[in-house]
Amino acid sequence: NCSLAVQKELKTDPVVPLRIGLHIGEVFFEDAKALGDGVNVASRVQSLGQENTILISDEIHDKIKNNASITTVSLGYFDFKNVDKSLEVFALTNEGLFVPQRKNMEGKLKNKNVRKRNGIAALSFILLIVVAFFIYKNFFNKNDKAKVADKSIAVLPFVNMSNDPDQEYFSDGLSEELLNLLAKITELKVIGRTSSFSFKGRNEDLRVIGEKLGVAYLLEGSVRKSGNKIRITAQLISAADGSHLWSHAYDRDMDDIFKVQDEIAGAVVKELKITMLGASTPAVTQNTEAYNFYLQGKYFTEKRDKESLETALQYYTKALAIDSNYAPAWAGLAYVYVHKANNGDIPAVAKARLASEKALQIDPLLSDAYVVQGRIYMSFDWNWVKAGASLKKALDLDPDNILALINSVNLANHLGHFDEAITLSKRAIALDPLRVRSYYNLSLINYYDGKLEEANAAVIKAIELDPTLSIAYYQQTRVLLAQGKAEMALESIQKESVEAWRMYGLTLVYFKLNRKAESDSTLKNTIKKHSDYGAYQIAEAYAYRGEIEQAFKWLERAYRQRDDGLASMKVSPLLKNLHSDARWKPFLKKMKLPVD
Repeated sequence: NCSLAVQKELKTDPVVPLRIGLHIGEVFFEDAKALGDGVNVASRVQSLGQENTILISDEIHDKIKNNASITTVSLGYFDFKNVDKSLEVFALTNEGLFVPQRKNMEGKLKNKNVRKRNGIAALSFILLIVVAFFIYKNFFNKNDKAKVADKSIAVLPFVNMSNDPDQEYFSDGLSEELLNLLAKITELKVIGRTSSFSFKGRNEDLRVIGEKLGVAYLLEGSVRKSGNKIRITAQLISAADGSHLWSHAYDRDMDDIFKVQDEIAGAVVKELKITMLGASTPAVTQNTEAYNFYLQGKYFTEKRDKESLETALQYYTKALAIDSNYAPAWAGLAYVYVHKANNGDIPAVAKARLASEKALQIDPLLSDAYVVQGRIYMSFDWNWVKAGASLKKALDLDPDNILALINSVNLANHLGHFDEAITLSKRAIALDPLRVRSYYNLSLINYYDGKLEEANAAVIKAIELDPTLSIAYYQQTRVLLAQGKAEMALESIQKESVEAWRMYGLTLVYFKLNRKAESDSTLKNTIKKHSDYGAYQIAEAYAYRGEIEQAFKWLERAYRQRDDGLASMKVSPLLKNLHSDARWKPFLKKMKLPVD
């Protein structure tokens, strides 16, 4: 606060050009002189500054990053004289301050020539290492990670700097909309939302984040919203060294939010020297209140639990009450109804269908609307041809639409087209490498295809990324049972957090362990609690136990309930005991699934 006040005062007449550097560290006094690490580092930090700048060390930044009245931007990492490790330096971006460009910054940095001379003694050894690595890289390690593309970027979740934590949805939504704008550029590889947002709230080195996501650039920033006023600070970072390439702060009314989005996306594109094809994507609604409700709907849809879906439904409904021609809100509403139908709300299928049709009437080129349409055809209509056509249209409109890819993976998987499913799954993982569900899907494909080691490796990866993922331990349990590892399967299923999946799994495991009474009891309780939306899993349990009549009875019930689990019946190993029954192929035909 003192440094801000000083810089503000020195801008008035007579103007005094001043640069300020701040650091936290040990200080001691000797002969009226202030000495110590704190002074040493602060001196080096301020040496990078220019007129009317305030630069701070990463240690200062850690202390103030949650202070809504102070905004900062990273300038990257620097190697200072007499300082052992590289330090990240930030510039304050409060109104009236100058933010320097890294390329114009000079200061008390280590002399590269001195470092070069100090390294000559080790040059021969290093050359041997380099040659050995080159041979290994090019001849023995063809499967190593590809070089990061020069035109690749991840949009990290913008930080909510508002006093109200409930405004989190807005900063998340803004980040996602920027991601979507950048994803429209065909020359630019944009990492998916799930992977980018996995770093939310984590104080991790930007260079490490760039390496984990496999990108050359990172876009990050902050949002402070107060009433109808908003301040957005955005900055483009080079992932290679953490250096700051571009930054800007936008102080606007909420009415200008769409213009600000386009400005930020355009500035990033210009900085990366990529030519956008055509004009920037316009906002679909110009009503900021409707947009605000839409962002909240998306935020709660991601959570998927029943309470969050009801909240998302309310927000989408509010958005559409304001702007009934807001196509993305109709598509979002349709997806909420799909999730509700998966939870046993059968009438929600018809509502999902109407909402998706409305979205496409308004915007026939909206990729997300074709995704949800394809999902309805696949999960509830079992119209595989129409599902494939809708998902293909979604990908034609937006090749990087991660939901279109994931649903295309599921479609290929249900039909037994495992090679195609693997190809699509790997593409989805490349676009969004930390999206947990992609690894779960990869495990499913390999499980259905009988590749059990690969299936187990993929589900382990999913669990590593998110140990709380519902259904992950149930999937691992099925794989372990297929491998004949019943004791390990029991240990795994006991970690499953969702009761329904845990009960389905325990029914199978107890039967495999010859603990039939416990299997019977668990299955009975499962039917009592979860028959409204778990008919297909109950049919699988009966089939696995060799109770054919009961299995077909529950398959018929699942069919009447439009249970989306039926989509995978052709490839499910748990139903193998039914394949020789005369009713099997007719049931496949009823499901419009191919009969081998």
